Amino acid sequence: MPEWGPYFKSINRLLRDGTLLEATISVAADEAGGTEAEGLPLASITHEDGDDQIAIGLGGRGPRFPAVLWHFVDQPRQVWVDPLDDLPRVISIQSESGARTRVEVHPE
Repeated sequence: MPEWGPYFKSINRLLRDGTLLEATISVAADEAGGTEAEGLPLASITHEDGDDQIAIGLGGRGPRFPAVLWHFVDQPRQVWVDPLDDLPRVISIQSESGARTRVEVHPE
């Protein structure tokens, strides 16, 4: 498990325990960039060892956002977290290809 795996587990524990967070996902890469999703409930964030990717789930909470939208970061190599108290404020992920994914997190 990469060094960021336990951190993602602690975020998921907070979510399971009832902490309501929203997230905006933006991507910057050579071939494309922009906002992927904005202001959706954060459902989970995990590192999938077998697939070497980070999976970020948004939505899946109540009738307003019934389905989970998944964003995958393939071959993550570096993760930076800017915390505020016990919660992440920004999670930045750089992949093997150099693409950067920025996850801005805020209380719902």
